[in-house]
Amino acid sequence: MARYRDLGPTQLLTATVDKTGRNQGNWTIVADPQALNCKVAQAEVHQITIDGPIGSSVALYRNQQAWNKVVQGWANNYDPTNPLYIRPGDSLFFFWHASAAIWLPVPTAVVWLRYDLDLPGNQGA
Repeated sequence: MARYRDLGPTQLLTATVDKTGRNQGNWTIVADPQALNCKVAQAEVHQITIDGPIGSSVALYRNQQAWNKVVQGWANNYDPTNPLYIRPGDSLFFFWHASAAIWLPVPTAVVWLRYDLDLPGNQGA
């Protein structure tokens, strides 16, 4: 059984009109390496809370790779059976299918991280 150390939540992440070119005209949150603050070899995203416009959906990416699509992009709690692994330098992208010009409220997210103390790369962290 894994022994976990909680790294806690990110700050409240607030969407902006997409600046990545990957979700043009819609709301996007970029949780960059600074926001994720991952300083271990491998951390796990074990929970994400999201909120956004009612009727919206959101696509979650790790770097350039799609990870998950969430049909309800508002008042939602993401608690995965299979955690999303984060390594130093990784970013998460939340692409709301919601036009920034007309859909309110502005989406937000909080990402909760932890790491397995027994993974060789995490020892000594």
